[in-house]
Amino acid sequence: MHKAIPPSADAFYQTHAGQTCAALLRERLHWFWPDLRGQRVLGLGYSGPYLGAWRGRGALCISARIPEHRPDAQHANRPPGAERECVVDPYALPFDDDTFDRIVLVHVCTEVDQMVPLLRAAGRVMKDDGRMLMILPNALGGRLRQKNTPFAQDVAFSRIGLKTTLGHAMLLPERRDEALFLPALQACTSVRRGRRSDIAGKVLSPGLGSLILVEAVKDVFSATPLPVRAPRTWFKKMLCPAQEAATQKSGVPPEEAARMPKT
Repeated sequence: MHKAIPPSADAFYQTHAGQTCAALLRERLHWFWPDLRGQRVLGLGYSGPYLGAWRGRGALCISARIPEHRPDAQHANRPPGAERECVVDPYALPFDDDTFDRIVLVHVCTEVDQMVPLLRAAGRVMKDDGRMLMILPNALGGRLRQKNTPFAQDVAFSRIGLKTTLGHAMLLPERRDEALFLPALQACTSVRRGRRSDIAGKVLSPGLGSLILVEAVKDVFSATPLPVRAPRTWFKKMLCPAQEAATQKSGVPPEEAARMPKT
């Protein structure tokens, strides 16, 4: 753990750099999902500053904090809409199956081994046609560049590693974006400067953003067992009609006929 990390996410997001960082990421979130009117959105982890991308625009937004981000009495100021906020166990979410249309995960996991059960728990409460959006540090130095933010504590992934993890959780990645190519204390002095640095980073060094944003959907074919058949050679294909005709005359099923000793 880096010593320069603020004591809590509440502390960081009440600073100027934290508010600017949230504003920049809200723009990216709104680019992914511009219109969520009439839909239910769950923010898991510490998502209050980011749900503002849709709050007040016809979407029902619920912020579900994990115990590590329990509200701090020292920082009692809450963003608009914090009345729809609760503290949950991320591995046993207190919601019915197929409840939410969209799920946002940010500051939700610090260990790689915890990621798959956490994603499966989130996938349980997501509708079959729902979508999940994750904000994670890039494995290529993302945590180091954001050492003064809560992202330094989050688990970091590469593109291939995250795709493998999502596959184990029966999810399929669809769209991807990146943000904060510079450290937050440099890029988040203003929203305008943050936008310019991200645009320049995507042109000059694509794939090296500090944060990766990945949208995933349920992989409906991941749990469907497929029959496995050994490939048949041309010789076996020629013998099949003769064997089937012989078994029809004898009345023995083809499976048993294949196991019978040849004379």
